[in-house]
Amino acid sequence: MARPIAKPTYALKSSQRHYPEQHSYPIGPVELLSAIPSQQSNPSQAPLFFAHGGFGCAEIWILYMQFVESGIPCYAVSYRGHGKSWYPGFWQLCFMRRHSMAEDLTAGVKHVEKIEGERRGVQEKVRVIPEAHSTGGALSQYALSRGMIKVHSYCMFAAVPGFGSFGCYQFWALAAIPNFYYRLFHPKYLMATTKQIYDAFFTPWTPTPVVLSLERLLSPYESTLRPMRGLFKFVTGPDVLSSITGWTSRPSTSGNKDSEARQVSQNLSVLADEHDVLCTRTILEDAAMRYRAVFFRMVEMGKLDGVKESDLVSGKEKGVRFRVVGCGASYAESCGVGEGGCGDLGVVRAVVGRFEES
Repeated sequence: MARPIAKPTYALKSSQRHYPEQHSYPIGPVELLSAIPSQQSNPSQAPLFFAHGGFGCAEIWILYMQFVESGIPCYAVSYRGHGKSWYPGFWQLCFMRRHSMAEDLTAGVKHVEKIEGERRGVQEKVRVIPEAHSTGGALSQYALSRGMIKVHSYCMFAAVPGFGSFGCYQFWALAAIPNFYYRLFHPKYLMATTKQIYDAFFTPWTPTPVVLSLERLLSPYESTLRPMRGLFKFVTGPDVLSSITGWTSRPSTSGNKDSEARQVSQNLSVLADEHDVLCTRTILEDAAMRYRAVFFRMVEMGKLDGVKESDLVSGKEKGVRFRVVGCGASYAESCGVGEGGCGDLGVVRAVVGRFEES
């Protein structure tokens, strides 16, 4: 089936489109956008890897890929059936397994590791920092929990948590069944009109052109099995954190020379949008608390390299960081599709800066 063409809404300097080879599923190409700094990257700077949510695509992240201007390599993937990746048939994609799409995400991550290793002239793998949104967050947590990928750090960017996601769809509870029948069981039954997209993903003061810009980028159909499989808990916590490799601890910079306190890296960040009606603050704060409890337990058991139990003197946020950001659009990715987006690009920059310090 022909791929829909969407015009990019922001021009990136030195951007490229790759189609990495699928490691075990050579049916069609998977789109990978890249923005690589003109200067050689700092070897300690992990590249950003953006993972979109349902119906999204790599181009939705274009504005966020401006981090390249600060010397940070940026990549964004489109799973099969999205963006300019290959499109399976309608029914094939509707019943596509979550693991199959996780293979696309994995192929993108491994291709970035290869590109960055060659570009930097190093033998060891260059681990990425996934910035995953909505069901892309659930997909990346699945890949991490199954050991499909290893990453330096991980950011849940208004992402569906892996501990169960019934609450994320509460907004659609009353509209789901009548729309499902009215749209004849089409996967896009809750996103068939501009108003549906506006109500679910944007605040009332978001300019309509921003909504239309996002709508043009959405895929025509989607997997129905993938979000359904995420309704129930599919991660334990340790299975995700053990696939994050950038944990470190170093002397605190508090200024007290006699202090034995250590500064533990926060390699898992959970960002919530205060206006989001799907992945709400309450849901994501609960996910952050769960991961934080798991982090402390794993450190106490000696199961995380780079951090010891003696490093956890104080500080409830050690290891896992939770932040609520203010955004002009509840759909976090959509901030990248027009000038009417939001100001949380600076918040993400702060998160990246914190990862750099790690």
